[in-house]
Amino acid sequence: MMELYVPRRRATSACAVLALVLLSDILAAPALTLAAPPTGAGPAGNIVIASSQSAEPGAAAGSAGRRVFASQLERDDARNRTYQPSFGLFPKGCRWRTVTHDNSSAVTYQYWDFQEETWRDERPAACVPTTYPAPGPPGWRWNNDTPRTEVTCQTSHCVYTNMYYNNGRWYALVDGELFIPSWRFSRNQEVVPFHVLDAKEFTDSVKYHVVPGDTILFDFIFFIHPTAIGHWWEMLGPLYSILKTINFKRPCDQFVLLHLGRQHLLEWVRAMIAVTLGVGLDEELPPVLVQEETDNAWNQITQQLSGFARDTWYVFERVLIVKDLATGGGRVFHTFDDAREFRGLIYRQYGLPPPAPRPQVPRVITFQRKRANRRIVNEPEFVELLKQYGELKIVEYGSNSSLYEQLLQMRETGVYISVHTSNLANAPLLQPGSAVFEIIQRNWMWNGLDRSFKDQTHMMADIHHYAWRAKYINQTVYLNERDFYKVGHWPAGQCGTEECVEAHTNVDVIVDLDEFKALLDDRLPHVWAGESVQKASIPWPDW
Repeated sequence: MMELYVPRRRATSACAVLALVLLSDILAAPALTLAAPPTGAGPAGNIVIASSQSAEPGAAAGSAGRRVFASQLERDDARNRTYQPSFGLFPKGCRWRTVTHDNSSAVTYQYWDFQEETWRDERPAACVPTTYPAPGPPGWRWNNDTPRTEVTCQTSHCVYTNMYYNNGRWYALVDGELFIPSWRFSRNQEVVPFHVLDAKEFTDSVKYHVVPGDTILFDFIFFIHPTAIGHWWEMLGPLYSILKTINFKRPCDQFVLLHLGRQHLLEWVRAMIAVTLGVGLDEELPPVLVQEETDNAWNQITQQLSGFARDTWYVFERVLIVKDLATGGGRVFHTFDDAREFRGLIYRQYGLPPPAPRPQVPRVITFQRKRANRRIVNEPEFVELLKQYGELKIVEYGSNSSLYEQLLQMRETGVYISVHTSNLANAPLLQPGSAVFEIIQRNWMWNGLDRSFKDQTHMMADIHHYAWRAKYINQTVYLNERDFYKVGHWPAGQCGTEECVEAHTNVDVIVDLDEFKALLDDRLPHVWAGESVQKASIPWPDW
């Protein structure tokens, strides 16, 4: 009989950790925490890179010249609180740290007082939206002298003039007798036409505030997986390309992020947003507007924007919305050059040289493991297999791992191996000539999800990407017994419902070692020889 649960893996002693990447060039007085690997992680000769944190709050000059503030993990037993580390790039004047509370899933925040150089519970003015009561800021006028909403749409995006927000919903103010239907601008959000006979009479009759300038309205569509950072590529890539080709302010005046909280804006995410928006090396992020937070993802999508009153209409002067896959958009950069330029700018953010071809692809194999789900059940045997092909380094990153640390590892990696999870968010940041070997869980193919990381590395045009796919039920361990009985027998072609897709995010994988060895034996000679991606490509495994 198949086992439905994997026994909890026990940690070995921290002495198995032999090497850590130092962050002294980017963080103030770094203090690195050793994270012990699960049992079976392999011999002590493997390198495990743990989450990095810095010491006391303070400022350090990063290698790019930007002042980077950092604080370490702190514990307040008297108040039953834990203060999470805070480091990296933030909106100007609005630096926060997440506060978790014992026996509660809710989080709160503390904010850095730049004058007193201390943490406070009170949210500073820089973290509150800047709006102007009617008739708007001094000298402000309606575009085209009318408060009605006007929109210009292209295949990939739409730009709204005079877009309205009220009580958690987005509106287009339409005057006249012509009926305009609602338009869904992302998988989860729509613009609702608000029909009036005269737009000016309407605004004269309501309480409204103006949000001037250029705003990007950004819906993180996979909101039930708020820490799935790999999905950011699918939305930031197209946005980066669009901003290079249209008349829209870079950086924008404000960035509205739907469905996520501040706790989900990891340093990795903030750095990616900065490059997308065109934030300079000596600049900080523009204001990031988020919704009021709850501890339930499904309730989060209906929450009011933080700092916005429910009895007030808010007029956003210009709004850019990028279409997602559900509304006719794409999931990748528009050109190969855009993708490679973006990758280089990420390294530039941290004062590192841009990715460039190496004389020889290093025989350094980086295996990034998981602890929660989509683990490799037979990991000890899998690790022994990988050791036959080069210098093996085992890494595990968490929400407190710095992107700088991860970039250093990507720079020295020749082969990158991981199960299909957000572990692979760093795959597009590999050096030219590197290779990705991806392990895909069974029945994972809805809406092209199995190719989501392959699509991103493809746009770099210089990263090999191969995959092994679990196809059989005896290669899958369902962590929820109900999922095993409910959808375990479904063929891949029928696994298109939300229930089936979500069930297969909560599995562990048993890798067929003979098949994976055959894949390595077949492809690695081409990688080590420095062959082009096109010449060394093979078909993607079917399901």
